[in-house]
Amino acid sequence: MKKIKSPVTFLVIVSVVLMFLSLVNICIFGQNTELEINVRDVENISIEYDKNIAELTNQSRNGDILELDFKSVKKGKTYVDITGSYISSGESFSKICVLYVHTFGIITVNEFLGRCDGDIAFSISASIVLLTALLILRKRYKTSMKRSICRYANIGLLGLMIFFGFMLLWLLFTMIYDFALYGHQISIMELISNIKNTGSLFSVVLFPVALLISVVISGSNIILLKREGISWRNMLGFFLGFFICIATFIPVFGTFIFSGIGIDIFNERGLGLAFLDIFEFVSSIFIAYLECLLLGTVISGIIAAKHIPKFDKDYILILGCQINKDGTLTKLLQSRTDRAVEFAKMQKDANGRDIVFVPSGGQGSDEIMPEAEAIKNYLVSTGISEDKILVENKSVNTYQNIKFSYNLIKEQNENANIALSTTNYHVFRAGCIADDQNIKIEGIGAKTKSYFWINAFIREFIATLNTEKRNHMRVMVSVMIFSFILEFFIWYCRNI
Repeated sequence: MKKIKSPVTFLVIVSVVLMFLSLVNICIFGQNTELEINVRDVENISIEYDKNIAELTNQSRNGDILELDFKSVKKGKTYVDITGSYISSGESFSKICVLYVHTFGIITVNEFLGRCDGDIAFSISASIVLLTALLILRKRYKTSMKRSICRYANIGLLGLMIFFGFMLLWLLFTMIYDFALYGHQISIMELISNIKNTGSLFSVVLFPVALLISVVISGSNIILLKREGISWRNMLGFFLGFFICIATFIPVFGTFIFSGIGIDIFNERGLGLAFLDIFEFVSSIFIAYLECLLLGTVISGIIAAKHIPKFDKDYILILGCQINKDGTLTKLLQSRTDRAVEFAKMQKDANGRDIVFVPSGGQGSDEIMPEAEAIKNYLVSTGISEDKILVENKSVNTYQNIKFSYNLIKEQNENANIALSTTNYHVFRAGCIADDQNIKIEGIGAKTKSYFWINAFIREFIATLNTEKRNHMRVMVSVMIFSFILEFFIWYCRNI
């Protein structure tokens, strides 16, 4: 038998097989159903229904509960009208339920895809699919992390693990809750509804955390603006904090927007409600997706910033940035250089292995010398021998920093082990840029002030989104297609 190599293909096969088994299960057990009606203090009970659609096979009263067992006869729909009178007042009692008999004799209650015997199979199948997806994601994440802790794929995998994990917990909770409260499992329609509402629920649950994060981000931005001056870049924290809080309620705005322009959203069978559902589903998933990406970026960034490379390095690359007008290093660039020197000392103390420093950075239009030369001068001033310094002074961005430095290193040592020193918030994206070039580099992060770190990390998050924008667009297009298919199915069921 040919081995299935694609995890996505395997997940699709698992989903199809479980769906088929679930259908077989309800075809076997779903031809009968039981109604439980509270008839406390009710007498003279009579039951009216279409005997051509369903057959009442058993009627019994257990205290205040009237139990009615029905068996399907033929495809169709029938109202079950239970009437009687209250013993104390003589007033009439009435309760109406709806039975849908489907192909293969499956009976659902009150909704076209309502509760039926054996429907627990769908909830169990959905749980197994989500668990399988989580296991696949976990395996792929571990494989990706072994390749490099700095990969854009790590963010997406972490984000999906968070979201699917939340969806699985919510599904299990609703299954247990419904069984404890009502004595039966959630229906197929309730299962679909839970899937649709997961995005909104995720944002609502995360709102207290988002609000706290927004306050912290805004506080750090106030300090940043006071010390670094007012600019739109220094206000990114305000913008993100505001967006996180407002975004939670964006799906709710759809009701006001649609009703405000005259679209009928109260007709259950109308297209207006269908398009409102699509808007709420897509917007909530989009917001949840961004929040998961943000969480994934934060976790990945922290892992990268805290990482200490193995002490087997031959070279350590120092990423340049803006220098002072007199050619000395800014505090930010000095911290990167000091961190590289610190790592070299740690490695020397650990195994006596020397390292070559590779300062990298060209000359900007407002700089009196290349950044790499300024770094070299600083290294020499700290006692580093010039023969332990390899200068790369042509690059103008992080991509070129890594590419040009790597080419210089290869000329000296084809199989060199390389480390990279940059500011802690920049380690992850720098590592991703190296990974995109198939260059194996381990990063080490230099500390910076907390108020600056938060805003700078937000810039890194935005840059990461921009770098992977095509993949993110594919995800959102897929969500939109799925939402249209799902909503068409629901609309069809409402109109049967």
